[in-house]
Amino acid sequence: MKTNNWVYLFGKLAKAVEILVTNSHDARERVWIASKYLLLLSPESVPVSCSEDVKWIHRMLKRYPAEHPYKSALDATYHRTRQVTAVKIANRVWKLYHVMDAEVEQYLTRRKRSRIKPVAIGILKEACN
Repeated sequence: MKTNNWVYLFGKLAKAVEILVTNSHDARERVWIASKYLLLLSPESVPVSCSEDVKWIHRMLKRYPAEHPYKSALDATYHRTRQVTAVKIANRVWKLYHVMDAEVEQYLTRRKRSRIKPVAIGILKEACN
């Protein structure tokens, strides 16, 4: 879990949320358009508090095996998923978005504070001299 990738991955998640919110298709179609970005997230690369949501979303997007005539698990699942299930996936993405937003914000705040601290110590030392 590399925290320096969190901002990049949050951007991908934000793009998925944008598709879910602004696309004019039905919920099932929007989820599958957004899946292009959702599948870029891996449970190991997101904050620990987000990994179970990512696992669940991936499992829901690829529930069915790739069998003829479908070329991928994603395609097979898309054709078997009902609207109500797609709405559940979209809701989980929305929850993940808020949890990850808080984690990224906290990470950036800590990072900023750790960068400011050495500078502030240097300024204080100069002022004391």
